[in-house]
Amino acid sequence: MSDASNHREAFHLLCHEKIGGGMSREVYSSKILPDCVIKIEDGAGQFQNIVEWETWRRVMDTPFSRWFAACRWISPNGQILIMERTARPSPADFPEKMPVFLCDFKRDNFGLSTLIDQATGKPSHTFVCHDYGTNMLFERGMTKRMQTVEWWDP
Repeated sequence: MSDASNHREAFHLLCHEKIGGGMSREVYSSKILPDCVIKIEDGAGQFQNIVEWETWRRVMDTPFSRWFAACRWISPNGQILIMERTARPSPADFPEKMPVFLCDFKRDNFGLSTLIDQATGKPSHTFVCHDYGTNMLFERGMTKRMQTVEWWDP
């Protein structure tokens, strides 16, 4: 598919409104995947989508997954990542301590993941990082060590 209009149509089918962004990516809501966000990485050399995907693949079947929003799909070149959408936490939801493998404690990088209890059907919320394109998991490993953090706002 090399036609620019086809690419534009596909983009608008998948991506709805721009809801965020950072140094190398833009984040969009999605009408067809309302429980997900679409992260588009255009800049060469940052690889934050790939870092998030690889991080999720390493933690997804471990107890450490509780700290990360789930990745659902990545494009073959890593420029498009589909991730679980989180809800905005209240100030009381921000813990004093976080795992040493997380960093960049900007409040906007964290949210609440909603899980539905299979037995009761009731939702529960878990505090997670949804922007972990830079993290220390590869350097520090999966460890239970915690650090006191100072939360900040842009």
